[in-house]
Order: sequence, then C-alpha cells, then structure tokens
Amino acid sequence: MGQVRTNVAVLMVATSLLVTGAIAQAGGELLFDVQPVTLEGRTMVPLRPIFEWLGAEVTYDEGHIQAFRSEEAIAPQVELWVGSTRAKIAELPYELDVAPQLIHGRCFVPLRFAAESFGVWVEAEGRRMKLSLPQEKIEAVMAIPPHPQAHLGKIWRVIERWYDVLPAEEMAEDVAMPHWALYSPEMQQRVIEQVGEDAPSQIEQHWGGREVRGIRILDGGVEPGAMAGWVEVVVAYLDESVKVHHFVFVRDPSGWKVDDFEVTDTQQ
Repeated sequence: MGQVRTNVAVLMVATSLLVTGAIAQAGGELLFDVQPVTLEGRTMVPLRPIFEWLGAEVTYDEGHIQAFRSEEAIAPQVELWVGSTRAKIAELPYELDVAPQLIHGRCFVPLRFAAESFGVWVEAEGRRMKLSLPQEKIEAVMAIPPHPQAHLGKIWRVIERWYDVLPAEEMAEDVAMPHWALYSPEMQQRVIEQVGEDAPSQIEQHWGGREVRGIRILDGGVEPGAMAGWVEVVVAYLDESVKVHHFVFVRDPSGWKVDDFEVTDTQQ
C-alpha cells in the first residue's frame, strides 16, 4: 500500500481561517531552552517552544502529541507520534519525512511541518530560515542548525554553554571554572585588566546564563581558514527583556573560544 501524503500547502489554505484566532494570540519571541538540530537533512525543533509560539495548546501522552488551535478546541490541529512518520493535520492523514524523536529526553518535531500545519510560511535564506504569517504580522528568523562536528556546530555548543542551555548531562562539571574557560586567553586578560585578578571567580559567581529564559540563534559563520567565526543570538531574560548579542570567536588548540561580545540591539 502506498504512503498517504497530503500537500501541506493545500492544508495551509484549507485551515488558515481556522487557525487565525490562535495565531493572533502568538507572535512573542520564538525561544529555545534546548537548541534545534538537523536530523536526516531536516531541521528539528523542541516540541513545546515551536507549538506554543504558534499559539497552540499542546498535550503529550506517552509519545502521542496533540496540538490544539486554542484551549476551547475539541479536535487537534496536529497529531504526531514519537518514532512514527504517521501524522494528521486537521484530522487528515499526513506522512512525515522524519519522525518526531526523543533527544536528551525532549521531544523534537520537524520545524517545517509544525509551522506550515498552522499556516506559517517557511522560507530558507542561506544559513537561515524565516517563519512568517504576514497577515498577522508575525515573523521570526532562525539559523539552520549546523552539523555538530562542523566548526560552526562546535561554536553552537559554546553558545549553549554560555547561556546554560545545554542538557544537564552535557554541562562541563569536570572543569573548575566552566564559564571562564569559554573566554579566549586574550579576552580573559582584558577582563582581568578591567575587573581585577579575582575576575574568574566573579564571572562564575555572577554568571548571567542562569537568568536566561531561552535563546534563538539568528545567524553565524566561520571565516576562511576556520580560525575565526561569529554568531548572533536573540536572548530573553527572566525580567522579560529581550536582547540581541553578537559574539566573535577564535580557535586555539583547545577549541573555539569567545574573543569578543557585544549587545547589538535591545527590545522591551
């Protein structure tokens, strides 16, 4: 028997009037406390952040995922099953290219499917993807996750450690001062000159990553020769402020290190 596959674009048109009410309640910052990954060529995102950004009510029961347009909705807009390519959109069958997966104990779903099933357009722009619903003036840009073994993928891991959004089992517990160790020797020296010799202990004691609600990596790149790179990140704090941070990286024998950091924009 052939696979059942319904065109998502057709379903977008069929359901756009139904989801507008839910989408109108969304549109805040799209944030991740665990970062997206690329799996079998597809961008996978944590289940709850993406659906809640879309204004959906999400339930998860032993691998059965349901996303409702609103609290009042009786039938789910989307149904998924962990490990299965079988899915439904507005109760119509759909066959996924990549099944939802459990990664570090969190459920990840295909980004394009999750967004388009709620009427959001997804456009690839080089290293980035733009998610937009123009009629509701909702838009978010996010970087496409690089391969974890690529230089940019290794830089992403440093960013995750910087904001303490790595899975708990991957935090560097065996390093005496794990956050200070993220700085390049040159940046460490600059900080010591500004703060004093106790700068390392002050950095660890007052590390700002603990105050972060979530982040979204916007873009990044590695210079020819792979000795320098950069990353731009949206960061939301517990006090509801949202900032854009720009990092400059250098690579030394021990790996990629932060060599400079600045706030390029602030939102309230």
